[in-house]
Amino acid sequence: MEKKYLDCSIKKYLDDLAAKLPAPGGGSASALVSATGVSCLLMVVNFTIGKKGYEQYEDELKQILSHLSTLNSQLLTLIDEDVKAYSVYSAASKLPKNSGDEIKFRNQSVQSALKNSLAVVCRIFDLSRDAIKHAGRLSEIGNKNLISDVACGLSMLKSGIESSKFNIDINLKCIDDPETKNMQSAKDEETRKAIAAIETIGVKCKA
Repeated sequence: MEKKYLDCSIKKYLDDLAAKLPAPGGGSASALVSATGVSCLLMVVNFTIGKKGYEQYEDELKQILSHLSTLNSQLLTLIDEDVKAYSVYSAASKLPKNSGDEIKFRNQSVQSALKNSLAVVCRIFDLSRDAIKHAGRLSEIGNKNLISDVACGLSMLKSGIESSKFNIDINLKCIDDPETKNMQSAKDEETRKAIAAIETIGVKCKA
């Protein structure tokens, strides 16, 4: 049966991450970091809903709660999806290459696995970025006693975005398909905008 880290303790995951094992690696860890950041934001929402003085934001907070909960669930799933994607790539890279046909099949398998790995880290990147706007709103309407938790959540999301972007870049370097490679400039710009938004919200949190 395939091991799922979501069914294991945090210690088990971190021990395996630190060990001389092919996976989990940085991609999976970036999903965990971003999920932790989203969890910080969820804590802020939960401590704000029902609190006196924040009644006018109740409906909006419930919508934020629902969206962040979905993002968190998806990010947690990607912790294991990245491990699975690397396993597929590793198996493809070990295929025989003793003839022209074998080399062709191996190359096709490796490229397919790389695209799958790319899709996983792109998803981590996109989900992490999507959480930023909620952090910004929580810096305005969230429980002021937890403003530091909004800032911590932002910091973790920034790390998740930067870490997943590193993995995107590495995968794109190894992918042959020109159309897929063309996404590089778009992701560079998305990263720039995301980090700028995080820094702007961070300033609000310190005000």
